[in-house]
Amino acid sequence: MEKSLKKVLAILCLLSISVYSKNRVDSNNPNFSQSSKDVYLKSSDTIIKVLEGKKNKESNVINSSSINSNNQSNLRVKPTVVSLDWTKAPNSYIFDPSQNSEGLYVPVKKAYIMWGNDKYIGGAGIPDGAVTADVLWEDVHGLIKTGSGYSLEVLDSGLNAKIKVPVNKSKKGNAVIAFRVNGEIYWSWHIWVTDDPSNGPAYKSFGNVKRELSDGTIEPIPDSDWKWMDRNLGAVSNSMTSNEWSRSGGLLYQWGRKDPIPPLVTKVDDFYEASGSIGRVRHRGAKNLTNAIKIDDLTKYVLLSNAEVGNNLKLSIKNPLSLIYINKDDNSGPAYYNGNVNLPINWFGKSTTLADSQLTELNLWSDNSQGKITANYNSDDSGRAYRNKSSYDPCPNGWRVPSVLVANLGSATYADDVRVDFSPFGVRTNMGKDLFETNKYHIIKPTDNGVPGFMTGFKVYSNYWFDLSKVGGNNMGVFPGSGQIVQLAHEGQYSDQHHIGLWTATMPRHFDASPSVNARMLFMIPDKDQPDVPDPAFPNVKGRYFYMPLMTGKTSDANGCRCIKDPLYIANSYDFPTEYLPQTQEYREGINNPNTYQIVKNTAVTTIEIPVSKAFSVQSQLLNNQEILNSSNFNNLKVNVLWTTNSSLINKLTVVNPSPGSISAISASKILVDINPNQSGNAVVTLHNGSITNPVYWSWHIWVTDTPIQSNSYTTELPITGVTNYVNYVTKARSVLQTEFMDRNLGATDAFPIVANPLTPSTAELAVIKASTGLHYQWGRKDPLPVFQYADNRASYAVFLGKVNTNGTPSYTSLPYATYNNLSGAYIVPYNIYAANANVVTTDKVSDRVAKVLSYSVKNPLVYMIPSSFASYNSAMPLYTNGTDWLSTEPNLAADRWGRGGNKSPFDPCPEGWRIPDIMNSAYNSNQDFGITPWYKKDKNVGTGYSVSTDYLGIRVRNPSTTSTIGYTFNDPAYKIGNYPNSGSRGYRSVIANQTSAGTFNAVNFQFPGVWTAALNSNYIGRPIDVMFDAASTANRMTAFNDNNDPYFAMSCRCVKIKYDANGNEQGALPMLQITSLPATLASSALRKTEVLEKIKENKISLFPNPVKDVLYIKAPEEKGYFYQMYNMSGQLVKSGQFENGSTNVSSLISGIYLVRINNSESMVKIIKE
Repeated sequence: MEKSLKKVLAILCLLSISVYSKNRVDSNNPNFSQSSKDVYLKSSDTIIKVLEGKKNKESNVINSSSINSNNQSNLRVKPTVVSLDWTKAPNSYIFDPSQNSEGLYVPVKKAYIMWGNDKYIGGAGIPDGAVTADVLWEDVHGLIKTGSGYSLEVLDSGLNAKIKVPVNKSKKGNAVIAFRVNGEIYWSWHIWVTDDPSNGPAYKSFGNVKRELSDGTIEPIPDSDWKWMDRNLGAVSNSMTSNEWSRSGGLLYQWGRKDPIPPLVTKVDDFYEASGSIGRVRHRGAKNLTNAIKIDDLTKYVLLSNAEVGNNLKLSIKNPLSLIYINKDDNSGPAYYNGNVNLPINWFGKSTTLADSQLTELNLWSDNSQGKITANYNSDDSGRAYRNKSSYDPCPNGWRVPSVLVANLGSATYADDVRVDFSPFGVRTNMGKDLFETNKYHIIKPTDNGVPGFMTGFKVYSNYWFDLSKVGGNNMGVFPGSGQIVQLAHEGQYSDQHHIGLWTATMPRHFDASPSVNARMLFMIPDKDQPDVPDPAFPNVKGRYFYMPLMTGKTSDANGCRCIKDPLYIANSYDFPTEYLPQTQEYREGINNPNTYQIVKNTAVTTIEIPVSKAFSVQSQLLNNQEILNSSNFNNLKVNVLWTTNSSLINKLTVVNPSPGSISAISASKILVDINPNQSGNAVVTLHNGSITNPVYWSWHIWVTDTPIQSNSYTTELPITGVTNYVNYVTKARSVLQTEFMDRNLGATDAFPIVANPLTPSTAELAVIKASTGLHYQWGRKDPLPVFQYADNRASYAVFLGKVNTNGTPSYTSLPYATYNNLSGAYIVPYNIYAANANVVTTDKVSDRVAKVLSYSVKNPLVYMIPSSFASYNSAMPLYTNGTDWLSTEPNLAADRWGRGGNKSPFDPCPEGWRIPDIMNSAYNSNQDFGITPWYKKDKNVGTGYSVSTDYLGIRVRNPSTTSTIGYTFNDPAYKIGNYPNSGSRGYRSVIANQTSAGTFNAVNFQFPGVWTAALNSNYIGRPIDVMFDAASTANRMTAFNDNNDPYFAMSCRCVKIKYDANGNEQGALPMLQITSLPATLASSALRKTEVLEKIKENKISLFPNPVKDVLYIKAPEEKGYFYQMYNMSGQLVKSGQFENGSTNVSSLISGIYLVRINNSESMVKIIKE
């Protein structure tokens, strides 16, 4: 794809423009002040009287909209007695899908209490009427199991009512559920589906942090009652280098509000939607808004004369997904104090009882100082104690938004000299903020040379995240970028995903009467695209790397949150434990088992064992087929050979335990595939119940190769030496990537060879090239399609359709090339036909529609699924033309089909230990397309087609008879990515040129072969990204990042090796450790257990003391960075990392013998841990 495409896709400037210079440098302005006041009820009354009154109405709101809901019942509220202060009940709930529960209950009592008695929204109460609940929005389709209209069941009535929230435990993400009366929202709760986020550090910036008990006692917070979450609120991961790394940013909050705003763009530029009863909502940068709205359309603009705290709080509660801003009375734009653009009116408006300088005393998130300031604010004794959690705090039960220890914005001379360690995110120094920044300590330097001790150990992953786990010898946590919404920057849209902006509970204020419009926050920038030179000693190292723990942001901005353990919820008796739904019948075993089983041909019969459990877990968890768990649906399991390239490949198939007596017994059921001696090829075997003519439950690819699979390790480039604090810093590329490519395409029985003469390959070489052809895959499908033509000479071949007899032996009929390619036949099926077959209807929720079509693809592994019509061509902006998908008539659905931005997917077609390669970013700014894909070559724009030979140092191999291109080899040390056959592509057309489909569905295009990645392009366009070759004799080009594709195309896959960290987590595309040399640097992948035992030998590197109790030192002949991997004697990787200052702490290891691998050394050093 040409660079111009990238210019268009990057119009949002989501990654490179710093907000800091526009809206962050105003914290010392004398006009900055804030104040606050408790908004939640503090009385000890336990009798809750529900007041009768008129229904609250939204008034004086520009662009307000109503939300419809199904009314189910008329419930009259009755007085009741409560023992807890329900104003402190949580506004969000964590659900860990690994637990034995189907979901949770959300009690609605808080809503009644707040509307009845709260200082600002109380009085009228909640009216009588039909009570309903629904999923207002979810950021993963089908995350919450709902009825029609996204409805949820409400149990009981009145104050005792609770909402039943069943969760799809195969997914992670966020949802907001709404509690309605007569269709109007009266409260909402955030449901956060993620693995346990409570394993954060216990870091305290200030040692003597205190709390105030119910009896007024102020005491230090015990260490046992202080802890951080390990991730941002709403994030499903805490890392940019492992697990669900692209979704590690979390959700956004206008300061003081309880409800989250989804960014709708991931940290790596993938667009997604929020959907629910509110409809389908997308970022304004989405280039498809069919059946959807922009999130901007939900924004509420309140006129200044009507902007009163109580009304605006009610407005926020009734419109949880709406940003709220204050406009001038003529509605001509934002309202400001004194016409000063640095002083926008807070989203919550003005107060009738508080001066504008005292709005900090609203205290919406329970600031320690309650928004009040003192003259002596920097002494050790001036830090205020934590008080009870606020009613509007967005954190789950037992957690809260952290507070700065004082509310002062600075001195009487307007110097913001509040000490840094008074910020919960601060390093351990009592230096004032002004001096801290004057000394430029807020600028993270390339190294720790000359840096004070409290600022050592910062690690910046440029444009992605910060690792503060070793700052000043303390673990402060890790901080992936969260991005932000700033009304007065970037046109008020979500942007700058790499920035970290995390609120505190504190609105600071000055001593004078200047209005308060800001809140304290942690603000960090890891922006390598800025022209700053952080250290003159490194003039070529550029970027803006800021750490600002006492930054301020406008309360109307939306930033992230990082919760701390609430030190008072137990001590002051407001614990609201989650009530979980009982466990229902479910089956999850084997869901991540591979879809392909690969062996090398043998001289004897070889048996492949395939557990059938995956069929039942995927069907029930991902495809909405709970009925498959009924015993009648697994009482007579059968196996068949759907097709094979070699009719002599399979000797026999058997199902072990074909009639499991229970769901748990399915784990003992297996398919045994006996492979004949000296045979290679491909086959797809299918599982059925009762008869092989019954629907396919699941299918597996059997891949028998002629030669063992090898790999090619490739690092895109070396980082600049000596730069230790910017991990893997390079001048152009967004990141350094290390990848271990498989040596062949998926399905190839041999690897494309290095030929002696690329113009005239020998007969033997041509035979190997034929064997390297491999198979085709539609983007996102797990099952291969035969190419039906060989790479060496494009001769057609047939495959064989199998029928397994009662004795387990298969018989075959031939499926020729021409029969498969018959558009009127049974194998190339248009969307309208298979959608009808799958019972897709217009009223289906997105998750149901996706599950139905996926189910069809599972039942029909050999069908090439084609569109009935193309996505509309964007003649005005062809580059915005949407992709045409086999899954749906709209683009960008199920964008994680192949594990984009996270772990290997259940639909990934690669064998165990391998996966479809991922990229970092799915868009980039003009002429900044360096890095981001594992096929990047230094200084080459990935979006540009370059010469294979001149630029990529490859060699084109031709057929000696036809002179056509039959493959490419890349074996130059500077770009050793392996060899690639020309296996063509099926269905290929130029999407942006509006090419027709004529002749593309039933033919293989050998001009444009490609290799898929796991990613779709940005801006909700929905076109998959691949590596594309232009094999025309006059072209001979390769594009490392090509998105001129439709997902229904079928082309090759090149798997990459999965790497795991010391905790067993699947590593992402971005390396965690510093790369120091080529080719032997840090240990890039864990050794197999057998390899560990082979590599124990003498080494010039020594480790001491040995035996070791806690600190292990390294003695080496060179002064350079050393990384290690430690294995136990069973060959399991138990610890990895870097020797820092020549040592590492191993006290966490249990006693025993360990083997240590240094960098990429082939040698192992044995140590004994005491």
